[in-house]
Amino acid sequence: MKNVVTILGNIDLTWTDYRINNENVEYFRREIKKSTIYFLDGVVILRKQVLPAKPFKNLQVEKSIKTNFMTLDIETIKLDNDYGKLQPYLICAYNGKDSISSFNNNEADLINTFMDKLLSVIKSGTTLIYAHNLSSFDGIFLLKYLYNYGTVKPLLFNGKLISIKLQIKGETKSKNKTIIFKDSYLLLPQSLRKLCFAFKVATIKTFFPFNLNNINYSGVLPKYEYWTNISPSTYENLRNEFKYKMWNFQIEATKYCLLDCVCLHQVLTKFNELIFDKFKINIHSALTIPGLSMRIYKTLFMPKNKIYQILGKEEFNIRQSYTGGAVDVYKPSNRTTPWISNIKGKYKVLYYYDVNSLYPFVMAKFKMPVGKPIVFEGDIRKVDGSALGIFFCKITCPNNLQHPILQRRIKTSQGIRTIAGLGSWESWITSEEMDNASKFGYTFEIIRGYQFEKENIFKDYIETMYNLRLEFEKEHPMNYIAKLLMNSLYGKFGMKIEMTEIEIFDISTEEGQLEMKEYLDIWNISIQDCVKIDNNKYLLIRNTMYALNYDEELEMFHGLDVNIAIASFITSYSRNHMSYFKNNPNFNLYYSDTDSIVIDAPLPDFMIGKSLGQVKLEHKINKAVFIAPKVYGIN
Repeated sequence: MKNVVTILGNIDLTWTDYRINNENVEYFRREIKKSTIYFLDGVVILRKQVLPAKPFKNLQVEKSIKTNFMTLDIETIKLDNDYGKLQPYLICAYNGKDSISSFNNNEADLINTFMDKLLSVIKSGTTLIYAHNLSSFDGIFLLKYLYNYGTVKPLLFNGKLISIKLQIKGETKSKNKTIIFKDSYLLLPQSLRKLCFAFKVATIKTFFPFNLNNINYSGVLPKYEYWTNISPSTYENLRNEFKYKMWNFQIEATKYCLLDCVCLHQVLTKFNELIFDKFKINIHSALTIPGLSMRIYKTLFMPKNKIYQILGKEEFNIRQSYTGGAVDVYKPSNRTTPWISNIKGKYKVLYYYDVNSLYPFVMAKFKMPVGKPIVFEGDIRKVDGSALGIFFCKITCPNNLQHPILQRRIKTSQGIRTIAGLGSWESWITSEEMDNASKFGYTFEIIRGYQFEKENIFKDYIETMYNLRLEFEKEHPMNYIAKLLMNSLYGKFGMKIEMTEIEIFDISTEEGQLEMKEYLDIWNISIQDCVKIDNNKYLLIRNTMYALNYDEELEMFHGLDVNIAIASFITSYSRNHMSYFKNNPNFNLYYSDTDSIVIDAPLPDFMIGKSLGQVKLEHKINKAVFIAPKVYGIN
């Protein structure tokens, strides 16, 4: 049943042959180095090879909580005579005790005054400064001027500014100072006003007349129409407050801006305390809430040497199987009588259900692809009937299926679209979605693919976050945090490894002009945008990739921790779960999306509840007309 063969002489080559009896069919298997070859009647039916990969690295808990950081806010007015251009006039910052501010309608003077004050108060080392929604106006404004103070390294992802690193140069007193500007909205994606209520901070965000653009105004309280998001009763309270005193734009704007900095500092402080108390991790170690969730997972929950990086050609191929949900309208109305009729319209009662935390549910329940990927050619299911992986197949949908459940991408005149239709096609698909579709009459011819081991790797993480939501009442900030962490981890595994690089060039000298020309000559194909930031300086944005290096001796790739196979399995398990509601003889389906359905009969009681994966009845509908922004179902 087993034979070890060694070639004698100068050639160092050994392999092992096996005879395998599988379901009364006898195979011949040869294992040679990292490859495995299967023969049937002398013909190769399958080739497999273990691919080199680097495991995700487990992290350690942090020893102490970090409390040193600052918050920043920039206020602007809208210039009526310049097509609504935003003009910054005020910058404030706060470190938990003291504040600084700069007020000026000249951009250069505004930022120069602020930076001089900032550099005089920060110490040597690295200073973290958070701005809520840095990736929008605040970050772009800062980029225009920070290059005057040192080396600027912006970090962009998917076209969004994530952070800005400034290494100070120049005077002796500013040496060894680094400032990192971060976007707090990427950690807590809610408005600052809502966060103040959610975290129950001592300072409450106030109101300001943002429609007033005269920064030199001083007089009676501005009229109601100048204020935004303010109730009449709140405005009336302000009128009483300023009944016998002047309202001064500069004074009130500075108070409002500084108060925003204080509110944000208190929110982030409480957020950090809650995270460190539960997980012994500082929020400052992450840039985004998905990044923070991944850090918690790697530190406390991730099994060692189970999850591997998937990069290069393998990442590209497997990503073809990665699609999300879809918005489909099957019956546009629940009216049962003709529209063109004198008879009074009659309607069928509909039930709108939503699945509780669909992605976390499948993460906790099902096994995921782990271990190094094994590439294969041939039909692996002929050798291993339960093989798990991502397969490239010829797929055929049964012609009588009312609601097709498998998605595919097609080219249209409007670009790439995802549809679920009839017919035959070739595509990448997870083994679990393939098996589920087989129950609906789909047939598959496996051509090649990637095989993995399988293990439940998220159960403890998801259950911990879910139990935190049960432990803390809905109004407690920990309930909100646990919900964010529970729903954010999945996306990190499916991250694209494309990144954006920014370079700033000063063309006031011949040397600078030559440097920019050489950069354009080298990277011209990948240049995404060129922004003129003043008369002599240009900001070039280009798409780039992480440096992916292969160490042959260690058999490891060094790159970004992404595993698109896991992300693809999560979404495919979710589509499998939703397939129960399609082509179901117990009811008619009117509408569906990623985790919701509208049907014309109530679901059984055992399916309804608050647990993960159960459904809740959102609406009982008497009359409805369904319109989808994009209809993917094609008959």
